[in-house]
Amino acid sequence: MRRNIALGTIGLLSLAVLGLLGWASYSRAAFGTWDPTAQPNRIDYCDRRYDPGAHVGRAQIDAMGNGFGVFPFRQVGITASGTAIFAKPLPDSLRRQSPNAGPLPCAMAVYLKVGADDYLAYGISGGP
Repeated sequence: MRRNIALGTIGLLSLAVLGLLGWASYSRAAFGTWDPTAQPNRIDYCDRRYDPGAHVGRAQIDAMGNGFGVFPFRQVGITASGTAIFAKPLPDSLRRQSPNAGPLPCAMAVYLKVGADDYLAYGISGGP
């Protein structure tokens, strides 16, 4: 009886450790950090890589547009810890498909919500 309890406990602990290792590995592969609860070192969205930049407020984000216009701010993903990632993607009517990649053009920035009115802007890395 004790042996079964000990084996069950070891099995549960092993599963928990494997789960944590999997979560950390996913965070490292997807966001460039081993700590899933940390702010990402990078965010990949729309087949592009985005690097961290400055903190901005929602009013600043809402005022920004591009040559196509100003588009709605919406959630486009989450980090390994569940923090919301936002962007202002083009509406489907203006997007075109690239034969070897995702829809074009992509948003020039994505935003990680880090406070009530505090977003960490991630700018696109490289060119279009």
